[in-house]
Amino acid sequence: MAIDFSFLQNRKPEIIGEGHVHEAAVCIPLIDRPDGPALLFQRRSEQIDQQPGDICFPGGAIEAGETPQEAAVREMTEELLVSEDQIELLGPGDLLVGDSVRIHSFVARLHGYDGRFSADEVAEVFEVPLQFFLETKPNTYEIGWKPDFPEDFPFDKIYGGRDYQWGSHAYTMLFYEYGGHVIWGMTAKLTNAFAALCRREGI
Repeated sequence: MAIDFSFLQNRKPEIIGEGHVHEAAVCIPLIDRPDGPALLFQRRSEQIDQQPGDICFPGGAIEAGETPQEAAVREMTEELLVSEDQIELLGPGDLLVGDSVRIHSFVARLHGYDGRFSADEVAEVFEVPLQFFLETKPNTYEIGWKPDFPEDFPFDKIYGGRDYQWGSHAYTMLFYEYGGHVIWGMTAKLTNAFAALCRREGI
């Protein structure tokens, strides 16, 4: 009996495991200074559950019904206590995709910022000249990940058993250091990507 598979013809493929991917959005804030633009970073409060004390850009989870851009702007208003009319969106940055996270980035010029922030989420803010990232390569470390099997994993059902040649997985970790601050992880990757884009465009 022939089965009708015509439903496949105009189907949009879904991403397997999409339900387990954390969708987030960040703004990369630029502040104009006499000697050139600076990137604004924040250090997360040590009282929050996720990544306390880490350096990051304003951002967070995309809520139901929001676009990534709307989420990025909302998060910046909440964390830096600014109004939407102080945020001049310049365009999208790059999309950072990890094993369980997808981070949308947007570049924005921040006008009239007075240095305030929400103490519930942010411990401090600081600026780094864009020129620093244009001229400085991050320290790069390659980290290898090995599978961690449960005790009851059925090796006997796999050809080769415990000697099966599992694919290797490497993760690149970037570090910048400036003014006593360490910018690393996903924030460093987003920063490095933005700096690379600026260099390509002759900035």
